[in-house]
Amino acid sequence: MNRFPVRFARVFRVVLVLSAAASLWAAPATAQDGRELFEEELRVRLDQQRPEDRDVAFEAGGWITAIFYHYDDAALGSDRPLRRFQLRAWGRMNIKGVHRAYVRGMLNYDDWNKGDNPVPGQQDECDQDIERLWYELDVGKAIWGDGTVLRIKAGRQFARIGTALALSMPLDMVQVTAATPDVSLKALVGLTIRDSENIDRSASVATHQDRLFAGLELAYEGFDRHRPFVYVLSNDDDTDPRPNVPGQSFEYSSQYIGVGSKGSLPGGEFTYQAELVGECGKTYSEGVASGKDRIRAFAADLAVQYRFRAPTRPRVMAEYIYATGDKDRRLSSTSTIGGNLMGSKDHAFNAFGFRDTGLALAPRVSNLQMFMLGGGFFPLEHIEAFKKMELGTKLFMYRKVAEAGPISDTTAVNNARYLGSAADVFCNWRVLSDLALTIRYGTFFPGSAYDGGDKTCRQFFYSGVVLSF
Repeated sequence: MNRFPVRFARVFRVVLVLSAAASLWAAPATAQDGRELFEEELRVRLDQQRPEDRDVAFEAGGWITAIFYHYDDAALGSDRPLRRFQLRAWGRMNIKGVHRAYVRGMLNYDDWNKGDNPVPGQQDECDQDIERLWYELDVGKAIWGDGTVLRIKAGRQFARIGTALALSMPLDMVQVTAATPDVSLKALVGLTIRDSENIDRSASVATHQDRLFAGLELAYEGFDRHRPFVYVLSNDDDTDPRPNVPGQSFEYSSQYIGVGSKGSLPGGEFTYQAELVGECGKTYSEGVASGKDRIRAFAADLAVQYRFRAPTRPRVMAEYIYATGDKDRRLSSTSTIGGNLMGSKDHAFNAFGFRDTGLALAPRVSNLQMFMLGGGFFPLEHIEAFKKMELGTKLFMYRKVAEAGPISDTTAVNNARYLGSAADVFCNWRVLSDLALTIRYGTFFPGSAYDGGDKTCRQFFYSGVVLSF
């Protein structure tokens, strides 16, 4: 009965120690996009919450999250510390495995130093959101029993397709899942959450978007250790610019065809995921108010991991990403302003998925070759208190695909392929069953693509604690 105040006090002490340590030695870091990494990792953990398979279950709970960021806004040449506090409350229902429902709300408070909020005219921010709100009906179980899978899920939920290279974001959507022992089929139709960040970083549309997604994924489930899949995905952009820019229209409507596989080798120590996706569609180029240019692009990703059966549970991992770019884009591989040259095909790959591309540079998967090699282990697993503490690192090397084309970081101003290298170190520690700690620090060393621009070493630090109740 009295465990909560005690644990909250522990968390508060941890936050104070982390914040004090960070303010002393965390150097300036880079792009705000690096914050997405912590948020994505946290999202994966939180979205694992599902109603239990009991006949009738009504449950509720929540999380308190405290995060400290220290990063460099490379475009403005300044470092920005941010303290973020979040309270999430959830409720879930399950009735005989046929009816399931889940709701999660979030209250967020951002504490900036004076003048550091990147939104002009704003200081601290407090906002709230309904992060998840869905209902799922298991039609197969209700009508035919456990042998047939046919589920309909509607509401605000997290959408993924393939290995999440093309789509990984929350949508207000309807998803239908059907499966036999050998084949599964997933269909989705959904709208973006209006105030979510746009992949187009042009000022008039950067902070909001209005897109309709429709996707279909077919996977073969007949192999013991491999799950090959193929999918199609459509994005219809109807975002209104605020304010309008005379002589400029904004729309990026795209279609994707992807193929890939996820799986492991016998024993399970070696796992992999691979995906190849082609993109077509139409977009407005820079300085164009009517008449769209065609999109022709593609991307590929291969990630592998090997876990050793040895003390301290070491693992090694590697990943390669290749995403096409466009040589005649002017400033950015992702934006309309500074984007494609009027009257030319746009070869810059742009999608709505997620990949860990490092903390300090955190480039979008566009006009990018990325090589990553990393590893982790549990060095103190023999001590009960530290049994679930993992330490590790990831090393990155970045190159452009189109030498003369830009990337998402507009400060890479030189027509050269080599973007630079980066290193991240991390600590993930499950302190208690309901208390988790994450610390991550990344640094980026700019290459020849930054000649003539900012070539200073960039760094990014965050620490976060999550208390569930």
